[in-house]
Amino acid sequence: MADYIPKNDADFNVWQGNLVTIVEPNLSAWGIDSDDFATVKSNQTAWASTYAKASNKQNRTAADVLAKDEAGANYKKTIRAFVAQWLANNTKVTDADRTRMGLTVKTGTRTATPVPTTCPVGSIDFSVRLQHTIHYSDDSSARSKAKPEGVHGCEIYMKIDGEAPKDISELSYVATDTASPYVLKFDGSKAGKMVYYWLRWVNTRGETGPWSNTVNAMVVG
Repeated sequence: MADYIPKNDADFNVWQGNLVTIVEPNLSAWGIDSDDFATVKSNQTAWASTYAKASNKQNRTAADVLAKDEAGANYKKTIRAFVAQWLANNTKVTDADRTRMGLTVKTGTRTATPVPTTCPVGSIDFSVRLQHTIHYSDDSSARSKAKPEGVHGCEIYMKIDGEAPKDISELSYVATDTASPYVLKFDGSKAGKMVYYWLRWVNTRGETGPWSNTVNAMVVG
């Protein structure tokens, strides 16, 4: 099932405005809690302000873009919770209403879990002695920790010491982690050695996606 929230900022801006415009006059008819909608409106205000600044490519700063990204992430999280609570399964809201709002309309037919087509982007925090903290996110949305649709977790493989691996046969399975980051601890014998990692998504049916680029870090003793 495709995500109903557009990924592109401009598309999202239009989509969210349409959603709020349709919901607002129907709060009473649809039995929606006004306080919950007020939270949506508050997040909308923050988004509108930061989006306007970040859209001015001539005068915007890196801080403006970051503020827009943070406001957008918060707003989308609020919208998802609001849709799940008040719109997705509300019998007072018709499928025609959901279509007008750009929401998913359930067909009653289960959609097969997709095979992952993207890969994780990994980074290693090696600031703690004898420990690696492996952070990962999807390459299609590197700012978000959210996994792609249908993905169960991230498979982590590693090779210790020597040259960077060229084939999976050189690596050993570490774990399938379901929430970034993953913490891996080493014994003292690994201090000073380089560790190479390959990552890939695995869906709920055990089907895997493409491998990530190699990421590596030394074990600090």
